[in-house]
Amino acid sequence: MQTVLSLFLFVAAIAYAEYRFRKLSARQDDDQREANSRFATKEGLHATTEQLTVKQHDELRALNERMTSLEQRTFFSKEKPAGQAVHTAPVVQEVADPPVVYFRWPADDGTFDDRARSLVQTEDTYYEFSFHDDRSKADVRFVTMNETQLSKANNSSKKYIERACDFTGAKSIHYICHPGTAHLERGRWIIDQKVKIEYN
Repeated sequence: MQTVLSLFLFVAAIAYAEYRFRKLSARQDDDQREANSRFATKEGLHATTEQLTVKQHDELRALNERMTSLEQRTFFSKEKPAGQAVHTAPVVQEVADPPVVYFRWPADDGTFDDRARSLVQTEDTYYEFSFHDDRSKADVRFVTMNETQLSKANNSSKKYIERACDFTGAKSIHYICHPGTAHLERGRWIIDQKVKIEYN
């Protein structure tokens, strides 16, 4: 009886060992197939990249050839045919800066951005710049169109007035303005002499 049991255990151990061997072998086969698949994918990507590179190179060469052809045609079309008059292009005159522009209110540092200039006075503009001849300096005036606009400036004096102006007297709707001066530097108008406002 003991012999039969030992024989049974021996056979079971061999069967289990064979089972484990087959399972490991199957896993190795799966790993090999996966590695082969990855390798094939990598090779495919490499080949596709090379094809794209060749295609892009061909397209670039074709584009260069077309540009060369167009340049040649343009060159020959500019040559004057025999007996034909030469036409010159009209002279374009430069448009000078307007003598006067308007700005809304100064930035926190008291400067004005030249890109924000306006050619017309509106209820949103508070400063008039009259350019000097070289267009890099200007006389500056505080200007308003009506009492409502002036009252708005008086009520927010630090924003609208005090950054670019000195004033005397109690704020009212009546005032006299003495111009200040400014110069243009790197796209911004810098106040050299503040505008003077006399309220009366």
